[in-house]
Amino acid sequence: MFARPKMSLSKAHHHPPHKTQMRRKVAAGTVFFGSIVFLFTALFLQTPSFQSAISMALGSDRVLLAADGQVVQTLRTDFSKRRLAWHPLIGFPEVLRTAVIAAEDQRFFSHPGVDLLGLGRAIWSLLSRRSIQGASTISMQVSDLIQPEVLLKNQPINKGSVLHKMTQILRALALEMKWSKAQILEAYLNLIHLRGEFQGVPAMSTAYFKKNPLALDPSEAVVMSAMISSPNQGQTSLKRRACALAKRLAISEPVFASSADCSASDSVIEVLLSVHPVLPTQLGSSPHVARRLFKAHREATVLQSTIDPQLQSEVQAILEKNLAALKDANVRDSAAIVIENRTGKVLAYVGAVSSSSSPHVDGVEAYRQAGSTLKPFLYGKAIDSKLLTSASILLDEPTAISWDGNIYRPTNYDRQFYGTVSVREALASSLNVPAVKAVTIIGLQQSYQVLKSLHLSNLKEQDFYGVSMALGAVDVRLDELANAYRMLANGGLWSPLVFVDGLPSEPNEKLFSSEAAFILASILSDPDARAIGFGWNSPLETSFWTAVKTGTSKDYRDNWCIGFSEKYTVAVWAGNFNAEAMDKVSGVSGAGPSWLEIMERLHRSEPSRAPTPPNGIVSKEIRHAWASHQRREFFINGTEPVASVIEPALEKRAQFVFPAEGSILVRDPHVDPTHIALFVRFKGSIPGNSRLAFDGIDKGEAISPFKLTDFSVGTHELAIRTAVGQIVTRVKFVVRGANSTPPPN
Repeated sequence: MFARPKMSLSKAHHHPPHKTQMRRKVAAGTVFFGSIVFLFTALFLQTPSFQSAISMALGSDRVLLAADGQVVQTLRTDFSKRRLAWHPLIGFPEVLRTAVIAAEDQRFFSHPGVDLLGLGRAIWSLLSRRSIQGASTISMQVSDLIQPEVLLKNQPINKGSVLHKMTQILRALALEMKWSKAQILEAYLNLIHLRGEFQGVPAMSTAYFKKNPLALDPSEAVVMSAMISSPNQGQTSLKRRACALAKRLAISEPVFASSADCSASDSVIEVLLSVHPVLPTQLGSSPHVARRLFKAHREATVLQSTIDPQLQSEVQAILEKNLAALKDANVRDSAAIVIENRTGKVLAYVGAVSSSSSPHVDGVEAYRQAGSTLKPFLYGKAIDSKLLTSASILLDEPTAISWDGNIYRPTNYDRQFYGTVSVREALASSLNVPAVKAVTIIGLQQSYQVLKSLHLSNLKEQDFYGVSMALGAVDVRLDELANAYRMLANGGLWSPLVFVDGLPSEPNEKLFSSEAAFILASILSDPDARAIGFGWNSPLETSFWTAVKTGTSKDYRDNWCIGFSEKYTVAVWAGNFNAEAMDKVSGVSGAGPSWLEIMERLHRSEPSRAPTPPNGIVSKEIRHAWASHQRREFFINGTEPVASVIEPALEKRAQFVFPAEGSILVRDPHVDPTHIALFVRFKGSIPGNSRLAFDGIDKGEAISPFKLTDFSVGTHELAIRTAVGQIVTRVKFVVRGANSTPPPN
C-alpha cells in the first residue's frame, strides 16, 4: 500500500494558468464595463435638457417680436457665425425633414441613437482599407452640437479620434433617453453646420435661397440635404450627391418625382453657388428698442415685446413727415414713445428718425435738458403740501435772484411779463418767473426730492441746480419723463415701464396724492389757461380729453411735447443729437405736431374722457379780480378760499407808478434840455437802504418822488435794488426827442 504524497500549502492553492488568465480577463472586463457605465452615467447627467439647449443656442441674430408675435427687428450680435433664432420643428417643411433623414440617417426613427448596422459597415470598410464611410447618426451629431463649448463659444468639434467616437456614441444613447426623436431632429435642423459661416437651416435658407425654410421646394430641400455631409464641397461633387439623393427619394416619395432627372437640382445648385449669401445685420422698424432689450436680456435670442407693430410704423411715419417739415429750421432728429397708462406697456418706441449723421443714437434713452417739462411736478408738490392751490396768485414780473454768487434773472419764452396770474395760468402757459417762485415757496431741498422721486437716473447733487431746476437745467430721458407723466394719468401711482410680455408687473409707488394728480391733469388739459402762453386754438388742443405740456431747453437745443389721454401717454422729442441749436423752434412747433397726430391716431376710434374727481376734491366757483367771468376751480379739501373773488394784495408790492412799463416820453422842444427833469414815482414797501438805479448806474437812495436829470433820447431802465443788489422791481421806458421817429408797432 502506497502512501499519498503530501502536498505543500502553496501547491494546494495553485490554479491552472488558464483559470488565472480567465479571472484577469473577467476583472479587466469588469473594470472596462464599469468605466463605460460610469462614463455613460456622467455623460447622461451632463446632457442638457431640450429647453436648456435652446436657451444656450444663442443665434448670431437676435429677434424681437411684437406683441402679436410678428417679427419687428433682427440684430446681429455674434460675428463668428450666422445662426438665426430657433425654429420649431413645424417651421421646417416635410420635404426637407424627409430629405435630411434620407441623406444622413435612414434608420433615424428605429435606432436607439446608434445605428449598429451603419457602424459595423463603417468599421469593416476601415479594416478592409476601402473608402471611409461615415457612421454618425443624427443623434450622434446632435450630441456634439449641443455641447456648451460649441453652442456658447463656437469652438470646433474635435472629430476623428477613437475616444471622441466612443464618447459620441455614449452621448447619443443618453440623448435618446432624455429627448424625443422630434426634439433631436428639431435641434439638428437648427444647429447643423452648413456652407461657410452659416449654421442651421433657417440661416442657410434665408441667406442663399432668400426665403423662409417653410417655403423650400423639393429640389432645394434635396440640395441642402446633400450639402450636410460636406458643406463646402465643389459644384461637381454636390451635383452628384444631390442627383443620387433625388433618385433615391423619388422611388418612395412621390413628391420628389420631379427631381428624379436631376435637372431641377442642378439648376438650384447653379443658382446657389452664384449668389452672394447675405443675411441683413439689422432688419426691421425697431432697432433702438431691440438693442436696449437684448442688452438687458443677454441670454435671450428671441424676445416677445409689447410693441404694437402697426402703431410703431405709423409713429415712425408721423415723425418722418414732421421732421421733413422742420428741415429749414435746422431740426434733424426726433424720437417718440407711446405707453399704455394702466399697464405701463410700451406700445411704440421710435428711438430715432434722423436726417443727421447720428441715426444710431437712441433718443428715447439719451439725456437732454428738460426745458419746462418738470414744472408740473414742482407745482404738484406745492399743491400736495397745501402751500399753493390752482387759484393762488403769483406775480410774473421782472425778478432777480441771487444764487451761488450770481444774479439770476428768469424770463419767459416771449420775453414778456404778465403781472398777476393764477397758478393754473402760470403752469398751463409755462411762465418761468412763477415757476421759480414756486420752487422758493416749497424750498430747494423739497423741490430736489420731488425730482428724485420721479426715478430720473441722471440727477446731480442738489446744489448743482439751485432754482434753475424749475426751468430745465436737469438732464432727463424721454422714457423716464414720459413715465412721470403717466404717473399723473394714474392718479399719482408710479410703476416701471413694461417692454417684454410675460414679465411680472412691479408694485405701484405713491408719489402724489390722487387729488394733486387730478388738479395737475385739470390744469394741463385747460385750453383757456393755456391761452396766455400759446394763444387760442394752439396745436396742443385735441377734440378729445388730453393733458399736455411742452418744453424748450436753453438756446433751442431740445424741445419736448408730453401728454396723456385717458388710456395713453405720448412723449415726443425733437432737436439735434449733436446739441446744435434749432432755429427758434419751440415745443409747440417742433414736437407738438407729432404729439398731436399720434394722439389722434390712438383715439381714431375710441374716446378719451376726463378723469373723475377723487373724494378729497372740492370744486368751487371763483373769479380772479382781473378776470371777466367765473370758473369752476378744484381744490384739495380744506384749501378752498372763503371768498368767491380772489384779489391780489398789490398794495404791499413795490412797483413804479411813473414812468409805467413801456411808457414813451417826449421832450418838449421849447424847453432847455438842461432844465428838463423826470420825477420818478413808485408805491409799495421796499427794504430799508434800497437804492435807485438808472440804466444800471446807482443814483442814490430810493425815495418817491425821485428827481432824475441828465437823460438822453433812447430806451432806459429804472430799477430799485436792495442794499445787497437784489432787484425789487424795475421798468423800461422810452424817451424821444420832438422830431425823433417813433418805434415800429
